[in-house]
Amino acid sequence: MWWARSVLPPGGPGAQGTGDAGTVVVHAIASHERPDRSVVDVTELPPGRALTQDRLARVAVRADTWQLLRSEPLAERLAAATPLVLVERVERDADPVVAELVAFAHADVAERAQDLGAHVEPGAVVTQADAARLRLASAPQVGAVRWRAVTGELREIYVAPAHRRRGVATVLLLTAEGAAAARGWPRLWVGGVRTALGDAAARRLRYGVGRVGALTRLAPAMTPAADRVGVPRRHLEPSD
Repeated sequence: MWWARSVLPPGGPGAQGTGDAGTVVVHAIASHERPDRSVVDVTELPPGRALTQDRLARVAVRADTWQLLRSEPLAERLAAATPLVLVERVERDADPVVAELVAFAHADVAERAQDLGAHVEPGAVVTQADAARLRLASAPQVGAVRWRAVTGELREIYVAPAHRRRGVATVLLLTAEGAAAARGWPRLWVGGVRTALGDAAARRLRYGVGRVGALTRLAPAMTPAADRVGVPRRHLEPSD
């Protein structure tokens, strides 16, 4: 998988309402025509090379502040993924700097937005200020991903049991990797400490993470006991 990068001018087709700022858009492409995880400007692609071919996802950020704006799964294999709204937080005071994406079900966020007379589309990445207005702190989280921005090391990924095996982790990882590609950050990779469920998932990952380090220590399971009630066993235990 590699990334095709373009910069859209303010107000141009595909721009995300960024005012005087342009929009950087990266497309995840599942093909072998470019090195894995490379970022290629669209001006370097052969004439007539359509970006609609082999696309997995599209991620957009502001060109001036690098604010993450939108993430859209495009591949047919992700068509059944749970529609999400995301909130990004970058802990710039942390050492090293840590980035986090938290996912909420779009249906829940849309209902909260409607109560405020607003509209939020699936795939939107809302600011922390908008998240506060939408009272997302009290909303059930669908999942989250957390990584070290300066190294790309994936520190945590979690999906609520009721939402597992619905493409949530793949969308989160593609969004994080796309944000890193657009900003020039290191690509994501997995270290040697992970849960049994995380280890099984890492070995099956096809997109969103590059190098997976050898398992060095098995971490305790992250799923709270209360979240396990009524959840199918295959959502809670490793399986191949």
